[in-house]
Amino acid sequence: MKRKLAIVMAFMLILVMAAPAFAAVNLDINGKAYPLSSEPSLNNGITAMPLEEVSTALECSAAIVQGDIIRLQKNETTLQMTVGSTTAVLNEAEKTMPMAPSRVGDQVYIPLRFVAESLGATVAWNDQTQTVGITYQETRDGMTADELLARSTQAMTEAGRYKMAVDLKAKVNARMAGEGQEPESMQMDMDGHIDAWTQMDPLLMYMKQKASVSAPGAPTPGPQVVETEMVLNTDGMFMTMPGVGWVKMDLEGINFEDLMKQSMAQDPTTAMKQMKDLGMSLSFANDQEKDGKKYWVINVAMGGDLFKSDYFKQISQQIPGLGADADLQKMLQNMELDFNYSAWINQETLYMDIMDLDGTMSFKMDIPVAEGSPAGQMDMNMDMKAVYNLSDYGKTFDVPQITDARDFEEVIAEQMAAAPTQP
Repeated sequence: MKRKLAIVMAFMLILVMAAPAFAAVNLDINGKAYPLSSEPSLNNGITAMPLEEVSTALECSAAIVQGDIIRLQKNETTLQMTVGSTTAVLNEAEKTMPMAPSRVGDQVYIPLRFVAESLGATVAWNDQTQTVGITYQETRDGMTADELLARSTQAMTEAGRYKMAVDLKAKVNARMAGEGQEPESMQMDMDGHIDAWTQMDPLLMYMKQKASVSAPGAPTPGPQVVETEMVLNTDGMFMTMPGVGWVKMDLEGINFEDLMKQSMAQDPTTAMKQMKDLGMSLSFANDQEKDGKKYWVINVAMGGDLFKSDYFKQISQQIPGLGADADLQKMLQNMELDFNYSAWINQETLYMDIMDLDGTMSFKMDIPVAEGSPAGQMDMNMDMKAVYNLSDYGKTFDVPQITDARDFEEVIAEQMAAAPTQP
């Protein structure tokens, strides 16, 4: 009996020793804390992380093939490993790993330092903070991601004109409540297409939009189709109104041409600074090929810091009323933004031909309920996906005739005067 108990205890001890020891390990990528969704393991000084977590952090593709074979790829570099084996193959060269990949539950753990260094990164360990620091600076044709996006912006500006076709899907959920009142909820789904043409100098933009909007519980059942056109030039902003035609918006004091030139800076160094000032984070993804064209792909992450940046504040001060609008500034301060997009940059022309956007936005704002009553509050959340296709660089385009446009404020005043009075 004692012999059997000893065998069982020894077997249990082996299992405990073989299991990865989980510890509070932190991760920094290029000097910034990286949020982990899964706990890494620290075993005998070797940090291991789930395969999916590593591939996301290092922005490489990863797959498990043929049962236990793990394959990671980052552009021209391929790394292959096998669960339970310390032998790896890096671009056909055999390598020995400090530990074998292992399965823990439904996760496959792989050695972080070995994988990161195999893919071209530098790895350091800070024992005091229990932090793994990964540093890598990828380049394409001698340019960092920041420099390449700035050069692309410069190339688009020098082309002077381009067309942008956008397919957009958005879902909006809002909740409104006044003090002491039952909250009201609203949902809206939108599926739309936009064709837009832009000329940089002199400023000229023309946009056509068609959207199907569905709002359950709205007075008019079923999806509603909304079609609008807009022209922006040095004279101001013009748009179409149903049953009226073209109207001109009075936006006195706003110099759109100056704002456009600032947002599409011709100097790459200035453009780079603007992107960083807006809190944008840039990194390379795997290169792609489509329709016979080769692309460098840059992933861009943008968060709520956009509205808190000094550059955004500087721009908002140039728009009359925007910088001084306390309610709007409060809303922007409370806005949560999580936008990620992939920019496909043509390797031959440096033009951005494709852009994929996936993002969420939420904010809270005070809304008036009735005169003399406390303001209510509205919470809004929006999910958005969009695909942009850019083309016709340098080509001229036609704009509708807008010389007969009516004043927007006059049209609104006429419609309000003609509306029946409420009893």
